[in-house]
Amino acid sequence: MSFQQQTISTKRPILIFLKHVGPPIVLYVDDSDAMFVELQEIMLKASPSNPKIIEKTGKGPVKKIAVLDTQIAGLAIQEEAFMS
Repeated sequence: MSFQQQTISTKRPILIFLKHVGPPIVLYVDDSDAMFVELQEIMLKASPSNPKIIEKTGKGPVKKIAVLDTQIAGLAIQEEAFMS
């Protein structure tokens, strides 16, 4: 029995926490740091008197999301190790 050389890689999805929703949306993207900064700015500029719809495309199980900027409660970057 032979074993192939496997390396451990890291995925860094964005976790988007929404108001009134328990689990976060997990969005896999190419550049997690840039997406985090972009979403953070959107969240900070959100105005309850003028909500805007935000659409983002992902590369994992969640292919596309559309949420109101006023519904974003928090953000995080998660690191996940996987064998490649």
